Amino acid sequence: MTRTKYFGTGAFGVPDFSGPAELSVLGQWVTADIQLSPLSILEAIDLVTEAKADPGFAPEDLDGNAHTATISPQGVRVENHYVEHVQGEFTLDDAFRVLVDFWHYCSLAHPDEVDSRRREYVDEYGRDPLAGIRDLRETQFEIREGRCPIGPRRIASAADLADAVAEMYSSESEDAVLVWNQVPVRLTYRYNIAVMLDDLVPLLEEVRRPEFSGAEVFWGSDTFSAEWKLTREGGDLRIRARWHSTLGNHESLLAERGDVVVGAEDFVGEWSKVLWRIVTDVATGSVELADGDLLVRAKALLGATATELSG
Repeated sequence: MTRTKYFGTGAFGVPDFSGPAELSVLGQWVTADIQLSPLSILEAIDLVTEAKADPGFAPEDLDGNAHTATISPQGVRVENHYVEHVQGEFTLDDAFRVLVDFWHYCSLAHPDEVDSRRREYVDEYGRDPLAGIRDLRETQFEIREGRCPIGPRRIASAADLADAVAEMYSSESEDAVLVWNQVPVRLTYRYNIAVMLDDLVPLLEEVRRPEFSGAEVFWGSDTFSAEWKLTREGGDLRIRARWHSTLGNHESLLAERGDVVVGAEDFVGEWSKVLWRIVTDVATGSVELADGDLLVRAKALLGATATELSG
């Protein structure tokens, strides 16, 4: 399931606005009329950016199947064609944030297409509406731990932490997402992260050591198979990767994007989001582990806040 700050995948596999109620009409316009069209999203972002920068910007209408959105220096007015009371006026900043987040959603859903469409837009108009936008999360390396709306399965016991993860999370659980140079790669808890844990926890322990200089790790899940070579460069890590298989078959695109450079502490912090979710769910479910070594080490990586977690 794809999820960003304002959008999530709905029941029929299409984007659904999940942001604050006061922005719902704005969200309806985006999902119903702009939809997952990268060029349309870029056009809307471009117009809002122009309206923000130019007090003399002439109001412009964007007509769709269900709404008309009027963009002007005063803000964005959205009106539904069929339901009179579904209308609203929004600040340019609010519209900008929602549109940029929707681009982010689109980039997670269709990473290959958004890249080509962005280049196409720049070639045609001579400018990039996304240039310099920090909200795009244009970080080289990020982990999104995902949510589990149906909750982890209740299990009484497991052999170890990896086994508990494989048992607790079903195929319906929302995946974690690894973002590598803006390419999102889904990681299932049940099939990917459960396999990775035995290597992930020791790797994070090594990276935290002051004398750490480098390491190599092989991620051996069927749907996340890769070789990473990590080298310390001052306070950063450079990660060189060879990609063998990923969910979505993004190996070629990932290879094109090249190395990742990320702060050593940031690297540990990003993966800690996943560990926190797992450790919390094990504690909440009072899962008994026959071998608790990996759980103890995961808690240690999480630091003092992990003392709040029992089990």
